[in-house]
Amino acid sequence: MFSDALFTLFPYSATIEASPNAPIDPTAPEEAVVICDNLGLCSTTCSEDGTSFNLFNSLDQYDLIIACNDEIQNQILRSLPPPTDTSTGDNVVTPDTKCRSLSEFLSLSFCGAENEKEITQQTIQDMIEPGMWGKAKPYYDASCSTSGGDIFSYSMSSDVYSNWPLVEASMLVACAGITRFLLDTLDAQFDTAFAQLLDRHFYRHEHLNISIEAADDQLRRGSLSITGYFSPKERERRIVRHFEALRSKLENSDS
Repeated sequence: MFSDALFTLFPYSATIEASPNAPIDPTAPEEAVVICDNLGLCSTTCSEDGTSFNLFNSLDQYDLIIACNDEIQNQILRSLPPPTDTSTGDNVVTPDTKCRSLSEFLSLSFCGAENEKEITQQTIQDMIEPGMWGKAKPYYDASCSTSGGDIFSYSMSSDVYSNWPLVEASMLVACAGITRFLLDTLDAQFDTAFAQLLDRHFYRHEHLNISIEAADDQLRRGSLSITGYFSPKERERRIVRHFEALRSKLENSDS
């Protein structure tokens, strides 16, 4: 949850079904229940009704789709329609970023793709609850010292029965990477949205006479969801910076 904007990340887990008639709430696959039993996990929770990801009609319901392995990712990507150039209506060849593999978020460079600051091992560690980090740290340290940061590069394909501690550690780090990526992406999106809001409201000479407090009130009336993402002090800093840039731009255009 962020400031008074009340934004929350809502994750969902799902099994995948290729049939257009797939049920909305299927039970967990028997294989998953067996694995839960063998690992000593709660089989009751695992066997409860879940959500089926239907390739034919579920893609538009999610902002980001994370596939547990490359096979599932490829199956989803093959079902995507070719991207379209909105200006001409013609198909264009561009990489799709909506469906990602879980293993991609083990990379330090990928999980911070939208962040101007460098993502480090400490950044990932800080995203994980200390007790859980204790399970991942031995594998994380060993992997980083031998593979230059390509963390757990083969663990996602490991035998879940015999290598569960490694798989568990990999999933902890990958989920931390996903969370960091989503937070950074939200920051980048709201940075852009707030800048656009400023441009729409304040762009003339007379706007430079508006006080910071009045400008903030006007922006708040314009969009509570965008302005609420930022603290009052952060909004003030951005408004001042916008007015300074606007004054410089108008002075240059007059000269």
